[in-house]
Amino acid sequence: MIAEAQDSTSYWNRSMRSDVSASMRVGHLVRQAMAYLDTDRKAAWRCLSDASTLLGPDEEDVGLDAPSVDNLKPGGLAIWQARRTLAYIEANLPSKMNIDDLANVVALSRSHFSRAFKHCVGLSPMEYVHARRVERAKVMISETREPLAEVALACGFADQAHLSRRFRDMVGISPGRWRRSNTPIAKSRACAEIGGRDYR
Repeated sequence: MIAEAQDSTSYWNRSMRSDVSASMRVGHLVRQAMAYLDTDRKAAWRCLSDASTLLGPDEEDVGLDAPSVDNLKPGGLAIWQARRTLAYIEANLPSKMNIDDLANVVALSRSHFSRAFKHCVGLSPMEYVHARRVERAKVMISETREPLAEVALACGFADQAHLSRRFRDMVGISPGRWRRSNTPIAKSRACAEIGGRDYR
C-alpha cells in the first residue's frame, strides 16, 4: 500500500513538474514572439507556433474529421511537424496555399518537406490539400444550402468550375449530383424506397 502511494505521489509530482515546465516554455515562447514582432515576423510566428504545439491541438482548429497523426507512416516528418502541418492546412483551407507556405510552417526546405510529407501521408502536399478541400466541400454541400459557387470559395477553390473538376476527379460525380443524393431528404427517400414504404 505504501509503495503504491509513493508511486502515485511520484507520478503526480512528475506530471506537475511536466505541466509547469510546459507552461514556462509557452510563456517564454510568447515573450520571444512579442520581442520579435516588430523586427522579424517569421521568427515571431515560429515562436507562436511552437507555443501552440506545446498547448496541444484544439479540436475546433484541427477539425473533427481531420486525419490523425497516429495514422501516418513513420520515417517522414516528425510527429510535431506532421501535427503542425496538418493543423495549418485545416485552418487555412479557404486561403491560397503553396508548398513554400507549408514548408515554412516547420522550417524545412521545399524539396525536403515535399519528400518527407509524401512519405508519411502517401500524397504530395498539394494533393493532400485538394483532398481536404473536397472533403470539406462534401460536408458543406450535404449539410448546408449554400450555392456551389459559395462552397467553392469557402473551401479554397478558385471558382465553382475548379470545385467541380476536383470533385469529379476524386468522387466520380459532380458536386450537384452528389448533393442531390446525399442531402437528408434524399437519404430518407432512398430508405423509404428500399423499405417499400414511406417513413416521412
